[in-house]
Amino acid sequence: MTRVKIDNLGIPPLAGVCTYEEACKTGYNIDHNVNLLHRYNYSETQLNQIMAAHLAQVPEWEVKGGIGLHLWLDAEHSAMLRKRVTEMREPPLQLDKIPDEQIEAFFQEVIRAQDTLELLVGIYRVTKAELIRSMKKHLQETNPLSDHPTCRILKLILIEEEEMLSWGEKAVQALIRTDADKIRALSWEQHLQSILVASGGISGDLSKPADWKPVNPRWNGAPFEMNPIPRRDDRFKDIFNSTADFDGIYFDENRSADERVFALLFKRLREMDVPEWMGPIIYKTKGKPWEYYQDLSRQLWDEVRHSMMGEAGLYQDGVAFYSYPVEYLTSLALNTTAETLDAHLVLWYIEQGLMPKDTGKHFEWEVAKKSDNELAKNFQDYDWADEVLHAQIGRKWLIPEYENMEELKKRAKMVMARNLSEKSKLSLENSDQRVWWPKFLAEIRAGRDRIRKEAALK
Repeated sequence: MTRVKIDNLGIPPLAGVCTYEEACKTGYNIDHNVNLLHRYNYSETQLNQIMAAHLAQVPEWEVKGGIGLHLWLDAEHSAMLRKRVTEMREPPLQLDKIPDEQIEAFFQEVIRAQDTLELLVGIYRVTKAELIRSMKKHLQETNPLSDHPTCRILKLILIEEEEMLSWGEKAVQALIRTDADKIRALSWEQHLQSILVASGGISGDLSKPADWKPVNPRWNGAPFEMNPIPRRDDRFKDIFNSTADFDGIYFDENRSADERVFALLFKRLREMDVPEWMGPIIYKTKGKPWEYYQDLSRQLWDEVRHSMMGEAGLYQDGVAFYSYPVEYLTSLALNTTAETLDAHLVLWYIEQGLMPKDTGKHFEWEVAKKSDNELAKNFQDYDWADEVLHAQIGRKWLIPEYENMEELKKRAKMVMARNLSEKSKLSLENSDQRVWWPKFLAEIRAGRDRIRKEAALK
């Protein structure tokens, strides 16, 4: 349809946002738009919390990594949606209000997944698939010109949501190993879909099919009790072994440059236990501004990423990341004996100790620079930058909790000492403490030499 012929000098009109015809559709009014954004925001915040609640408990290393990234992305998406709502004549006071009881019931059911397969089916096959459907429908129906700022953030969010959905579906498929798994995954998906439809879906527009039947929910109205005990899958052995003194190795100038760097890479690998105690901090801490959860989710993902750097660093020289003990003593001790605020204090205390130039992250970077391991140099460079940010995050959120810095430091030292004692106890009770570092060092050196020889022959 052409309403009038307009000479645009061959230049796309309306800044290329849309055609004239698309700009003429009425689209959503402000009230309806804000209502939808509230529901998207609630969904993103709940996804962040569900993943934080389960990260420690899922045994599969790769799932810890995936949800470590995705809970941060969902925190970022929530922040974007919140900002947009504040621009639309709507005071931000209702941003953390539950949109309605039925959508709350749906998310209360998703969080009650009983294993990794159910968790991933709930997050990806059901929730994220529905969130993507709702946002795409929003883009199709709203006015692309008058509502361009909303369209922009929805398009940006959808890029990452669809990437997350793709990863999640592949992970679900990998966990369906038997016919029984397939039946269980389908049964849980249908169970959640029934509750989702009853809520009208994330955008509130879903209608119940003719054959819809209510299901008996797991949620009985009581708060969800997370299991904070971290787990590893069966690939990992002797996970309470604490014989390798990584700090002692890379600080020792009498050791070879390659051994010192391998100690740094394995120390990076072990950082997965930081997200395992940060997840419970994020989930259990209630009533903070969303910026708190956004900051801590970013830090959690950074720590996951550092662990992945170690994983890649070992892979470079031919060693599988699960071949040697990857202990989680700090997270286990903190998750089972410490209050949430104290667990955060330990994190801050450790990060503050990494700031001095002669002993902290700058020193680790200098150790890597002295080697011929270019990948390790790059990893330590970014690890150092991240930890400076983390120290700032810790100060930002912890200092207001205490009367002064001295009180904070005093409490941190006390909690740290208690944690070290608990770690030592757990380690001695659960491992015969066989020394493994020389075997690892021999294997990774042999792998490095083999890979270099093969590369030289190509």
